[in-house]
Amino acid sequence: MPKLNLQKLRENQEATWFYVDLIMLGLLMINLIWLSFDWLFTIDMVSSTLENLTPAFHKYYGEQIHPNYLRYDLVFVSIFIAELLVRWINAIRHQRYTRWYWYPFIHWYEVLGCIPLTGFRLLRLLRIISMVYRLQRLGIINLRETRLGRFTEDNYNVLMEHVADRVVINVLDGITDEVQHGQPVMRDLIQRVILPRKQDIAKALAEPITRGLEVQLNRHDEDVRAYLLHRIREAMEASEDIGKLEKVPLVGDYTLDLLERTISDIVYNILKQTADDLVHIDNQQLVETVVEALMELLMQETSGLDQVAEDILVESLEMIKERVSENKALERVRAR
Repeated sequence: MPKLNLQKLRENQEATWFYVDLIMLGLLMINLIWLSFDWLFTIDMVSSTLENLTPAFHKYYGEQIHPNYLRYDLVFVSIFIAELLVRWINAIRHQRYTRWYWYPFIHWYEVLGCIPLTGFRLLRLLRIISMVYRLQRLGIINLRETRLGRFTEDNYNVLMEHVADRVVINVLDGITDEVQHGQPVMRDLIQRVILPRKQDIAKALAEPITRGLEVQLNRHDEDVRAYLLHRIREAMEASEDIGKLEKVPLVGDYTLDLLERTISDIVYNILKQTADDLVHIDNQQLVETVVEALMELLMQETSGLDQVAEDILVESLEMIKERVSENKALERVRAR
């Protein structure tokens, strides 16, 4: 049994309604026991046995109570209805629900329990569940400390997660089908998502591009120099005028080599200075303009990108479905 925190119960403003619940449950049990007894009283064998055991009580009950059974039962029903109306008024006063008329629909079991039929009267026993839930919510009891509470919570979480997973997977299946058989994805992405934010995207990409260019140029300094020297040497070898310089006696080869390295250094310094200049805040607008121009080119021709975008989206959705299908609540229960 869960421990009852009497201190919290006394301090809580809803304690009065908890005691009202107990009183009403007591009246309900008395009412149900009496209704059951009155039904048994109509059975000849039970009535005869009771008459033999207590003839005075049998005579009094048979003459005064049983014939007026409905009148006495209506006393209980009137108490139940009055209590329901008081709770409804209290809910309206404290704005417990968005609409004032929601109370009888949410507490339908209490409304039906006011109908003077034994089957409906049993529905009022559902108030016990409502009471336990309220005590748990207010911290007066902790059902998680009990085996039944932990068992119920674990299975509830597993069930809810399984249902939620199936809903999410069905939604993702619908999205996947729309991607594969609907309109080209890339065109919609460009028109509805990228195009309205073109300038923001260009600004966001400008700085990482320039910073990355500077970092990569410094990191591959020797490779860039060697590449430039190789290309300049090939260009010079293909030039007839440079070939004539190579034929000058004594100084031809030296002059040619010096010229190659000088041109290579000049080109490299220009590249490095350009990269350094692009990082400067004053030149960010130039980079943004270049990025916007590249985006314009992509927007003009999207047929090649549609299939790529579709494949990426489908694979991403499949990966998400795999992760969603893993029932984490069940894994936690098994791990205990």
